[in-house]
Amino acid sequence: MQCWWRTSAGAIRVGEPFSLVLTCAVVENDAAKVVVDQSKLEPSVIQLAPFEVTGGSHGADLRTDERRFFQYEYRLRLIAENLFGRDVPLPETKLSYHVQSQTSQRSAIQGRDQSYVLPSQSIRVMSMVPTDASDIRDTTTETFADVDERSFRANLLIVIGGVLFALAGLMALLAIVRLVNRFRKPAAATDRLVSDSAILSAASRELNAVKRAREDGGWTPELAGRALGALRVAAAYALGQNVGQSTVGSLQLTDGSHHAQAGNIIVQTGWPKGKRIAVSGSITPQAVARERARADAGGRRAAMLESLEQALTRFTAAQYGRGTDLDAAALDESLAAGSRAVRRVKFEQLSLMKRFTRRRVATEVENRAWSR
Repeated sequence: MQCWWRTSAGAIRVGEPFSLVLTCAVVENDAAKVVVDQSKLEPSVIQLAPFEVTGGSHGADLRTDERRFFQYEYRLRLIAENLFGRDVPLPETKLSYHVQSQTSQRSAIQGRDQSYVLPSQSIRVMSMVPTDASDIRDTTTETFADVDERSFRANLLIVIGGVLFALAGLMALLAIVRLVNRFRKPAAATDRLVSDSAILSAASRELNAVKRAREDGGWTPELAGRALGALRVAAAYALGQNVGQSTVGSLQLTDGSHHAQAGNIIVQTGWPKGKRIAVSGSITPQAVARERARADAGGRRAAMLESLEQALTRFTAAQYGRGTDLDAAALDESLAAGSRAVRRVKFEQLSLMKRFTRRRVATEVENRAWSR
């Protein structure tokens, strides 16, 4: 056990209040514990004559691995007529304590009572420094309460700093997102108004509607244009190109089918108040022919591209040709082949089939490169 005094002033005047701080360190660990009778140290109990105790406080204890620190702060003043120019010592104060030892059975063994005499401390009255003072300058009066207050303020500032840092990171993230959106292609937000499977399903339904209309009234340039629009959309997916998509407002359709204008098909999306998306493709027979020339001579893909090329050629001639006579048999054949091609393209647009098709196309390109 070890205790020491600290005063806010080394020299005082009569009647001047000052602070006196007592700090003690005692052993406290798993093996032994020093139990001190602190009842005599309470500000309302302790007597430090000839000094008058006007108040005081007991700060929170501090602990380390081996020791416990406790502290008392007293506010004193001296009123006397015969102590001018003298060193006034604090009265001798004894503390009772005992050592409490821990055994292996977790039971405590209490030692005998012992006494500890607090160290002597003198206060110089008037402006002279006491003769037993170690320093002519007054020491700081920081107590455990001041340490706790500073620790609380430091923790509060750390929390506030962490919150501000998180807000700064969030603002930086929002700025990066806005910067990325600014440099993104303007059309990127409208490229995917509806899924690929829904578009190909609408193209297949459009071809079925064309087939029923042809059975009712025969081929016309307008009917050939509807089939041409659906086949162009399917050909765009077959060649791995994008299709045009745009939201349709209050569009007046010519009938209850999915077509709107020449070359466009309408896809219904959403429920219950769905949107109507106009989808169109810009693939020509020449583009399909170039892709077919790059592909292998055999295989299902080459056959599908050939049927799409032939169907696009015939329906383009039927819609934009100058002649009035349409080859119904050839158009029927191209319509059936186009419907099969659309189903094939829709099957290839599945996620697993997409990966397989890309891998196969990459292998074909590599084989052609090595063959050269």
